[in-house]
Amino acid sequence: MLYKFKMPDLSTTGDEVDVKQWLVNVGDRITRGQAILEIETDKAVMEVESPVEGVLREWVAQPDTTVGVGTIIAHIETAGR
Repeated sequence: MLYKFKMPDLSTTGDEVDVKQWLVNVGDRITRGQAILEIETDKAVMEVESPVEGVLREWVAQPDTTVGVGTIIAHIETAGR
């Protein structure tokens, strides 16, 4: 099953964040709660954790781009039905 991972609302002051760098590569197995992405808000640089376990299939949001909360940022293949 392909999970469409959306940029979560991290309770920042803005509705957009800057993607700084991915901490995992396409094809890597990731676990729930693992830091997979580094973003920058108007206040801080922080890590975003994976909400699911699986294999990262695609970075939709590329480094050095700005994305809105709720935007699909990655596709993760999970073992779900």
